[in-house]
Amino acid sequence: MAEQLTQDKLPDPLPKILPGTVHEQWVRCGRSNCRCALGQLHGPYFYRFWREKGRLRKQYVKPDDVDDVRRSCQNRQQSHEQINAAWGVWQQLLERIREVERR
Repeated sequence: MAEQLTQDKLPDPLPKILPGTVHEQWVRCGRSNCRCALGQLHGPYFYRFWREKGRLRKQYVKPDDVDDVRRSCQNRQQSHEQINAAWGVWQQLLERIREVERR
């Protein structure tokens, strides 16, 4: 019991990041006598889309979790932008070093 309490209270050391983006979709259920057959689609339903090994993946997101999942996806995008910016600085520095070595 004591182990369970300490595990529940431990802070998560890693920020929550998820690949992809969250989009809303309106769907057609396929029943012939439903309102969606006449154009009034069901929804909105929220899905997270991402690519994995070259394939597009899709996962349903509960309405209560949409903001958290969106924030997690944005955190990942921001971290990748920072990594790409740092990589660009590294490449410029490496090029300058090569120029100095050539002289």
